[in-house]
Amino acid sequence: MTREKLQKLIDDFCDNSPTNYLGRDSGADADANNYAKNNLQRATGEAPVKEDFGKYDGMKFFGHSVFSVCRADAPGFMDLKRPEVVGKHHFVPADWMPEARSVISFFLPYSRSTVEANKEDPNEPAMEWLYTRVDGQKYLLALGAMIRDALIEDGHKAVTPYTEDRFIMQVGPNPAPGTEHVPQYSSNWSERHVGMVSGLGTFGLSTNFISRVGCAGRLVSVVTDWDVEPDVPDYDDWLGYCNRCGACVRRCPAQAHFPDRPGKDHSICGGYIGKTCAKYTPRYGCGKCQSGIPCEYQPRRPEQKA
Repeated sequence: MTREKLQKLIDDFCDNSPTNYLGRDSGADADANNYAKNNLQRATGEAPVKEDFGKYDGMKFFGHSVFSVCRADAPGFMDLKRPEVVGKHHFVPADWMPEARSVISFFLPYSRSTVEANKEDPNEPAMEWLYTRVDGQKYLLALGAMIRDALIEDGHKAVTPYTEDRFIMQVGPNPAPGTEHVPQYSSNWSERHVGMVSGLGTFGLSTNFISRVGCAGRLVSVVTDWDVEPDVPDYDDWLGYCNRCGACVRRCPAQAHFPDRPGKDHSICGGYIGKTCAKYTPRYGCGKCQSGIPCEYQPRRPEQKA
């Protein structure tokens, strides 16, 4: 495996996988096996409603992904176990695979048309955003599984945590038996924090993730024994790609952010997302802190004005 081969694989998959286009997926793709499990806001596990697509039918969810690689023993992974970062429940790469040598973090940017559509109404999420958040989840999982399988085919060992049964994302107040150790609004493998450790990007004031191609997108990662030269982060601060302009905070329709420090009240944010689920079920989402702001398509460093 080489970086060039990996980039070509993800670019080709982006353009050709039916899972990256609304209405083209048959629902039988085994690579996206945790689709229902990881759409935790869904009231049921039924297949997405596919009537009345109208002008959205065939829309592309994501553009070409970018990625960054870090060592599996990077000190940043132990930092994630600190209670003020994520917590002791957070896995390190060796928990997923003892032979791990590298972690590859991928950022999947939303299509530009989806980002632009989500700017139009300050309170209601665009349908394009809702489709991408829920129906596009299948592509995110399939991409992670494809990369894992490509590495295995190339003679490596690899695991995609997001598709593993051991992956726990805790959203609701009533955890499933055996998952009580993971606090609400947390997980045992935070893709945003992993992306930051890998050199892919940093957080913004609203806790959105800002990659080198902006903040409007999603993340997935792969743990592998592929021994590749790691990337060197070009930031040394968890807000390194954020110029603290506050646009993401002002865009929040739920006013979920703390007035005196970075971050947000997850219960307020989650309550608002729950309302969109009730209104648009089986879809949900918001994304206002990822669209209509200066860093939507590129990072803004502290010295850069909005």
